[in-house]
Amino acid sequence: MASNSITALFRPDEFFGEHSNEEAALGLPLGIVCIYSLLSAVAGYQMAALMAPMYDVALEGYGGVITIFGAIGGFIGGIIVWIVASVIFYLISMAFHGEGSVKKVLEAVGYGMAPLIAAAAIGIAYLVMIGDQVVAPVIHDIMDPTAVEQATELFLNQPVMADFTLLQTFLSVVFMIWAANIWYYGIRHARNLTTRDAGITVIIPVVIYLIIVIASYGVF
Repeated sequence: MASNSITALFRPDEFFGEHSNEEAALGLPLGIVCIYSLLSAVAGYQMAALMAPMYDVALEGYGGVITIFGAIGGFIGGIIVWIVASVIFYLISMAFHGEGSVKKVLEAVGYGMAPLIAAAAIGIAYLVMIGDQVVAPVIHDIMDPTAVEQATELFLNQPVMADFTLLQTFLSVVFMIWAANIWYYGIRHARNLTTRDAGITVIIPVVIYLIIVIASYGVF
């Protein structure tokens, strides 16, 4: 199983070509998705824990609830990425008369999420290192949207969090490009597409996603 993952990571064309005529095996891809989702849960917990002191006055005693929701949201988010990406690739490839099953697409997308595990792990490690340097502005009135917005901006714009935002942007771009390379070959073989059609199916959604990510992080 480990050799399968390594081949999919570094020689995706060879890997998916060899398995193109086999039934979809979701065991390992699902494991990859679960690992990514668990790491996303940890990251969600970390961010929620860092932000929880902001609500100590307005929502006294609810810090634990906030962190739990952060973890749950992170885990569910990881699963959603897998499902949504698979649906998008499947629907776009329908325009090119793709022939493979939804399960084959889920399999390919699951393998392609392996690089995202590294991105999540690096982000978690960085948050561990900077955790004691983060200052959380206190929100006194949760019903005041202006106060909440200002406190959130202060939290995110402090130097240590600004550096984290930049790191996240960099990681998102680099590892998503790696994932897209795996998805390209995976979808091409899973749906029996031409090189051009597979490129359109995968590259366009990924480019749109990266533009949104970079723009939302305020890089440009």
